[in-house]
Amino acid sequence: MTRTLIVSHFFSPESLGGAHRWKKLAEQLPDDHDCRVICPPPSFPYGEFDRTWKPLERDRLDGVPVTRLWTYQPKSDSTSEESNLGRILNYVLFSLFASLYVLCNFWRYDTIVTVSAPHTTFLPGIVGKTLGLAWMPDIFDLWLDNALDLGYVEKDTVPYRFIAELERRAIQNSNHVLVITQTMAAHFAEKYDVSMDRFTLVPFGVDEELFAPQPGSADTDTVVYTGNMGEAHALRPFILAFKHLEDVAELRLVGTGKRREELEALCREEGLTGRVRFEGVVPREEIPKILAEATSSFVPLKQGQNLDYARPTKLLESMAVGTPYIASSLREIERITEESGAGFAVDNDSEEVANAVRKLVDDDDLQREMGERGVEFINREHRWPELATRVDKAIKNADTFEVEPTD
Repeated sequence: MTRTLIVSHFFSPESLGGAHRWKKLAEQLPDDHDCRVICPPPSFPYGEFDRTWKPLERDRLDGVPVTRLWTYQPKSDSTSEESNLGRILNYVLFSLFASLYVLCNFWRYDTIVTVSAPHTTFLPGIVGKTLGLAWMPDIFDLWLDNALDLGYVEKDTVPYRFIAELERRAIQNSNHVLVITQTMAAHFAEKYDVSMDRFTLVPFGVDEELFAPQPGSADTDTVVYTGNMGEAHALRPFILAFKHLEDVAELRLVGTGKRREELEALCREEGLTGRVRFEGVVPREEIPKILAEATSSFVPLKQGQNLDYARPTKLLESMAVGTPYIASSLREIERITEESGAGFAVDNDSEEVANAVRKLVDDDDLQREMGERGVEFINREHRWPELATRVDKAIKNADTFEVEPTD
């Protein structure tokens, strides 16, 4: 029996893309795996869940054993200093309590998997590695590089140096590393002078039952965006595209985030309130229908920053139901667009976005063909059972991978 402890800061029922990742992987692993997830109480979107003060809660989600360790739960995801402090406390306290859990329970496990973002989960991984466990970080976000690019942290500060050291140890001193794209693996290999053999590619999967193929289901000329409205999302030019699309299409923004008020104000200033609707958070089970009914979906990300690695979950879910996407032209998105032919990769320019929307609205055959190609690509590359097979192999061989020498 392979005994694995999974440390994940976000976990189901939270709506963040990475929250469901290890629930799905753990469900699909063979019966000779004994997994337990440790995570905080559900908190994201901040303010959407009731706070709890219980130090520890045990549960099972669809057969996956879960232990929730208390941490501070922020009230909101605003731009205020109080909100920023709340997020810091949320991350740091959980990493400390998770490290204490590992210290007390390491003898129960053979391998520890630490899921990032955020990078603070690497601390319990280091503790587990020191105590003799095989350590395998699973990284789906260039969290440190993005924080620097977005101005959340400065390079010469103590927090940056601490997180940078955690990241260095995760890449160089762990037994093996899971990443979501080849672009991300190449980034870390160059940054830390390690072999590409240290990485196994495990992209996000798509739930075949929840996101069932529905190409050709669009019944209105509606474009949809689902998910977080954060600093990394280039939503302004995508919204402003509707200044060029009068009487052509409408936009639904489904979700929330710290920039929602800013974007609502933009729509008022530009006279777009009649064609751009902010609908807030909806249950995840409603997302497939929302996507399938749309002519296309938006996947906007900021260009010129460390987001070239990204293959966003919202893009994959749109492809899975057969809805073409219009996404920011980043390296990994350009790769998937070339391989799949399931959407458009565009610059963050409102006129270019508008032209892509108009092409899909005006051409039902193109819309249907792109949708069908997206479904084919997802079935080939992004189903959870196949991805769990890769994880199974990586976990069972974790203690045999060569560890990079330290300085």
